Amino acid sequence: MKSRLIVVFFTLALLVTPIFAETVSESNVQNPEVITAEAVKLRFENPRDAVRTFMSTMNDVKSGRSENIIAALATLYLDEVPEESRHSRGPELADQLFKILNHFTFRIDAIPVEQSGRTYVLPVGKELGIEIALYRYDSGEWKFNYSKTLSRLAEYTELVESSQKKQQEDSTIDPVYFSARETRRLFLLAMNQSGGAGVAAAINTLDLSRVERTVRREIGAERVAMLKSVLDRYRYIDLVELPNDRQNPPVVLLNDSSGRIVIEKIKNADSSIESWKFSAQTVADLPQLYDAFKDKPLIEGVLSSVEVPLSVRIRDYMRQNFPALLQQSFLLENWQWLGLFCIVFLGLGFSRITTHVLQHIIRVLFRREEVIIDAETQDRFIKPISITATTLFWWLGLSLLGLPGDTRVVLLVSVKLISAMAGVWAGYRMMDVVGNFLQGKAEKTANKFDDLLVPLITRALKTMVIVFGLVFIADIFAVDIDKILAGLGLGGLAFALAAKDTISNIFGSLTVLIDRPFQIGDWVTIGSADGTVESVGVRSTRIRTFYNSLITIPNAELINAHIDNYGARQFRRITATIGIAYDTPPEKIDSFCEGIRELIRKHPYTRKDFYIVNLNDFAATSLGIMLYCFVKTPDWGTELREKHRLFSDIIRLAKALKVEFAFPTQTVYLRNEERPVHDNLPLNELAAISEGQQVASEIVYSSLGNPPATPPPVTF
Repeated sequence: MKSRLIVVFFTLALLVTPIFAETVSESNVQNPEVITAEAVKLRFENPRDAVRTFMSTMNDVKSGRSENIIAALATLYLDEVPEESRHSRGPELADQLFKILNHFTFRIDAIPVEQSGRTYVLPVGKELGIEIALYRYDSGEWKFNYSKTLSRLAEYTELVESSQKKQQEDSTIDPVYFSARETRRLFLLAMNQSGGAGVAAAINTLDLSRVERTVRREIGAERVAMLKSVLDRYRYIDLVELPNDRQNPPVVLLNDSSGRIVIEKIKNADSSIESWKFSAQTVADLPQLYDAFKDKPLIEGVLSSVEVPLSVRIRDYMRQNFPALLQQSFLLENWQWLGLFCIVFLGLGFSRITTHVLQHIIRVLFRREEVIIDAETQDRFIKPISITATTLFWWLGLSLLGLPGDTRVVLLVSVKLISAMAGVWAGYRMMDVVGNFLQGKAEKTANKFDDLLVPLITRALKTMVIVFGLVFIADIFAVDIDKILAGLGLGGLAFALAAKDTISNIFGSLTVLIDRPFQIGDWVTIGSADGTVESVGVRSTRIRTFYNSLITIPNAELINAHIDNYGARQFRRITATIGIAYDTPPEKIDSFCEGIRELIRKHPYTRKDFYIVNLNDFAATSLGIMLYCFVKTPDWGTELREKHRLFSDIIRLAKALKVEFAFPTQTVYLRNEERPVHDNLPLNELAAISEGQQVASEIVYSSLGNPPATPPPVTF
């Protein structure tokens, strides 16, 4: 498999290398040069050269090439301007003159080259009382006259601005693409920029209403390059030749048997605003126009031409060097079918390489951090990544084949849709891998807060992936997101009311994170729910009960709920009543109780500073010894194990001391006729009381002395 891929890549490299070589050679020939005053000075021998130089260089200045102002100033006669203010006054006059001339429409080619007189007045502005005059000075150069024109530019500017203000009152015209001249100027300005921003701005000057929305960017990028290439080889068109009026019939820039280039006023589909753009028919005719003009030389004055997209260069290269592959077979030319086969095959190979590299990276990362990877999670991530890599490669490859319109639209839309959906799916599954990695790191720490935080982070990341994925898909398919957001803004109140519970749940999850009333694995009681916390999500918390059911509690209820967290206990209580037989001697009871206390003192998990073991009850069938102690265990399982161990040791202790545990019994005595005889009965009540006091005193004196000593408080 690898050897086949290497052969295919090598073959494609041999085919594509000449295409890039031609591009490099073209760019070397067409490096732009800076027009200096010395380079244009020879053009001032007639009024046409002076006007053309001034307008072209001022257009460059307005486009950002401010160094060309020197050439524009050379066309102005500034000797009558005081020398100390000439440096600041000159650019100001040039800017005013350009603003005035740019307001009118005239053909520079119509300006005579041969002029018998010394003065020439441009045929513009007469209806406004404006006179733009050039004068041939003694040096033989033609320049804009100061006394008749330059000195009155401020006055002329006011007249022009007043006229423009009236035109701008028409609110139905696009304020950006408001005339054929402005659209042509913006197109040239955009095409002279480098990077994708310039191409995107140039695409906006085309009427792409007949092109499917999903492929307008790709087709638009090709069409603007073709349009610039054709215009650079047709004829030099000064901007002032194009009308600057907002209301004007369509302007035809080129009329050829292979097609036409027309700028016309179109109505935007999503508003009532009208814009001047290159017509939809022009966009459709551009491939034929490009084929007709591509071999013609650049016109004089064009220093560089646009770089034609790679897809067009590949098409031209194949048609020039492999004419046998130009035969059409079922909608496509043979070389395009061959290209489709190669793209499909290479896309599958690229997918395998991508998934292999990603799997290796994931394994290395998990191994370095000593985290066990979940194989099922990794497999769920790799499958959409494989689809995404394949479709992305196909997307790129299909853009290079120059397929016919309908075929291209169908294939690109299908590939884009699959690629976008697979990309969102892959991003969603990638969050599972991230969650697996974070969970593995969290399990190594003693703190349980990160165990609570990891699921929340994973779910939040998944939500972000879905949101950004939907925006990405909408952007790919040219869905107007601004309108959707505006609609959400209008329906914001209704949305907020509908999402009240959801927002409350989100704040509830934040409360759990900030306040930390419980952690994952804690035994809690929340209302009627009793069990172990299994997970905390953005919307709800899940509790696994002791009968293995799963209770889901909305996080909003946690804000005001009473939460009893048994898992947060420092000690866990053990309480029991140990019943022993009534015939157990008191001395044995004392030994048994002290033995239990020693067990508590010796067990590793029991609390040593507080416990109670005492005879506490005379029950119906037993003597009750109260056991009250605590164990310090991290969870319920350990608590039960230590409780079992303590109780087992108590049973062993009772067996060793021969203490019998009591159990409910009934003893039946069979009495004979002889009745018990009570001797030495007290004579009266006072004697009975005296006898009881005497016997009790002897018992106490036997254990505490006479007089009785007060025992100290219980200590541990």
